[in-house]
Amino acid sequence: MNFNKETIDKFISNSFEIDCFDICLTQKTDKDPIIYTGPGTIYQDEHGILQLKLYSKLNDMHKELSYQSKNDTPGKIIAKDDKFTLKATDMFGNEWVADNIWISDSTPCSTEDLVIKTKLDEIKNIKSNEIQSNFKKNSLFIIVPGQYKIPCNEKEDLPNGGRRLNRTVFSANEIDFEFRKLDSCLTINANSKTEKLDKDTYIKLIEALSIFTGFIVRPVVIRNTQKDINILKIKSVNNSFANKELPFSFKHSAPTNLKSFTCFLEKYLVNIKAPFSDLFGYWLKINRAWQAGIMNFSLSLSVAIEGIVKSYFRERGLPDKEIFQQAEKAKQKIKDMDLGKKIKKRILNSIGDLLKNTSPKLALYQMTENNLLNKAMVDEWVKLRNKLVHPVKMNQDPIAIQKYIDRIDTCLALFYSLLFIIIKYEGSYMDYSEKEWPGKKFKLKNE
Repeated sequence: MNFNKETIDKFISNSFEIDCFDICLTQKTDKDPIIYTGPGTIYQDEHGILQLKLYSKLNDMHKELSYQSKNDTPGKIIAKDDKFTLKATDMFGNEWVADNIWISDSTPCSTEDLVIKTKLDEIKNIKSNEIQSNFKKNSLFIIVPGQYKIPCNEKEDLPNGGRRLNRTVFSANEIDFEFRKLDSCLTINANSKTEKLDKDTYIKLIEALSIFTGFIVRPVVIRNTQKDINILKIKSVNNSFANKELPFSFKHSAPTNLKSFTCFLEKYLVNIKAPFSDLFGYWLKINRAWQAGIMNFSLSLSVAIEGIVKSYFRERGLPDKEIFQQAEKAKQKIKDMDLGKKIKKRILNSIGDLLKNTSPKLALYQMTENNLLNKAMVDEWVKLRNKLVHPVKMNQDPIAIQKYIDRIDTCLALFYSLLFIIIKYEGSYMDYSEKEWPGKKFKLKNE
């Protein structure tokens, strides 16, 4: 597929479609699956959701129509056997596949014909790539709908003879990147040697870009070319999806911000070993809560900080050697005491649990002692965490509300500080824990 301006505009305007002369939907069951076949169209609706419309012949009217009329059990996940896989061949001979399709609508138009309509999460076209294997390089092309603020360092020539600063060109982790800002989308090109740009690198790149910009970045097109295979994905991107900008810790719109941008992306790609990490999961948690208001955000933020500590700094929250020694003495004394068997067992188990479990609060304060974190930030997190167990008072005065907001801002600064430590980022950032959010340089401390 040639991704020229016309093709990109179709994706961005939700007018892309693929006419197929042969579509096959096969039920995901090993025994006598239902199969619908016929011509049809895969297209984007006005909201950016991929839709399938298939004109199928009824081969076994009783079996196929009984499936359509089957009632699902409320509150239960749709079973695998009730879903379908898709194989479709378009008018140019390209084969498209999709999985886990739930048929949501079908209409008999005669005793022999059936019109099936349903949503698709994504479709894929997979081809072997003999030519690319000779170059020993991988490449990546992504289209992201929407406008994103990223620092640009190169200009692009315009058809009218003018020029505009809309390209970000740099190298990170031996990958050559070009980000290009268009009127209503962002395109990303990347090229590298095989070992540096594998099939999952694009997911980590999207995660890093999401954190840096404050938005959940949702590509509509991903073309991933590996040494011997070319995978093209077209995805549903719902334009009604709530995606307000989470306060980010970076200035990222001016050319002077390029160093922070490139450093953050490189550190994330290098130090986050696999996509879908706990780190991104907790960022996603607070981003989603941010869409629903400050009360939801404060709860998710405080829990996310605790979760990050348990995932990445577990050893810091364990009791020290002195406590272990004291615990052993206490356990011996309890064994010698004249107590009931059940209560003695419960006390001993409680001591054992205390020695095994990580205390996020203890871990964070230990990090302040090692000058890795600001103690004032941790103090505010403890207060916010404790505050959240109490009911919300709707009649608070503006001073109390401002104090609450300041505490949340400080905890957000703590969240970003932990994130920087995890990915080993050093560079510019905005400190939400201080008034007017001053720009600072984050520096990793040696213990």
